[in-house]
Amino acid sequence: MRSVRPSFRLFLCALLTLSLCPIFAQEIQTTSLTVAVPRLSALNISGDVSGILTLSVDAAGESAFDAGFIESAADATTLTLSTNDTWDLNVKRNGEWSCPGAYDKAEDDLVIKITNTPTGTIQNGADSYITLSTTDTEILSHDSAVTDNAVDIQTKVLLDWTKDIPGSYSISLTYTLTTHLP
Repeated sequence: MRSVRPSFRLFLCALLTLSLCPIFAQEIQTTSLTVAVPRLSALNISGDVSGILTLSVDAAGESAFDAGFIESAADATTLTLSTNDTWDLNVKRNGEWSCPGAYDKAEDDLVIKITNTPTGTIQNGADSYITLSTTDTEILSHDSAVTDNAVDIQTKVLLDWTKDIPGSYSISLTYTLTTHLP
């Protein structure tokens, strides 16, 4: 029988030893991730009523005065709402009309209404024309989250041949979308 060389034996022993021991190490740890999601809301306004409520010097302008009002298209202003909880939509006017000269146009000459059927419950008769004050008026609410909920607003301005003098009139409105506990 042939003898095995000592260096080969050493190699064989080392190979057997390494094959019995793992050649890598591994350690596993776990961590937790916590995300705090607050109540959120997004309100976007599109459309422009200023150009739509322009009276022309022709039969259309005269007809508007004869009718006693000028009215925007039913979807002239679109509010797009997204929330992750119960919400309310409010509107208010920001003060008085800016009028030509010393004329003081009645703030009640501006009325608005919701013209489509958005998700939510229409409040305070806002599916018909309502007047606005300088405090919030709730016009729509819902008891759960919504995404891209379109709310079409129509605007009407009352006119009077004997009171509304020539010139530029303006008034601003603030829409507020608020999320809250149910």
